[in-house]
Amino acid sequence: MSRVFIVAVPDEVEIQGEILGSPVIFSGVGKINATMATYHAVTSKYDEVINIGSCGSLQLPVGEIVKVGQVFQDIDATPLCDYGDTPFEASSKQVILDALSSVSCFTTDYFYNHNQINKYSKNYLKMINKCTIFDMECFAIAKVCKLFNLKFSSYKWVSDSGDGGNWEENCKIGFEKIKNILNV
Repeated sequence: MSRVFIVAVPDEVEIQGEILGSPVIFSGVGKINATMATYHAVTSKYDEVINIGSCGSLQLPVGEIVKVGQVFQDIDATPLCDYGDTPFEASSKQVILDALSSVSCFTTDYFYNHNQINKYSKNYLKMINKCTIFDMECFAIAKVCKLFNLKFSSYKWVSDSGDGGNWEENCKIGFEKIKNILNV
């Protein structure tokens, strides 16, 4: 089985080219970039996609490593549908990745900053507080993999709680921990 890692930016993993013998696609930040990178994985005929990277959390401490169980999207097309649903698309609010993992991820195109709380909608804040972690790529990758029947998993390390402090240092620590988990 050929697998590929999708990582947002090289700064998260301090490497070029491969992780544990498998190639890496650097997507760039955000859902659109992640979608394009995942489609590249599809057309390159990989059987498995593994997304690793940093995330924020209001529930877990910095340094915690998680395997994502379900992922939700940040889309607001009200009044056509409920917050989180894509209009005219059934079962679009979430993608289940691992039924055994209770970790939920909220994928958004907003960098959460607790010092700017007034700029966010109440629905957005509800999801930031409800979900275990938040990131900017996981939902897009999960949706493309689901559409093309690719095996997908996502492992994240908590790098911050909405302040961005010590992000680079926390990425180094998180990446080392994830390599140990995946190299079993």
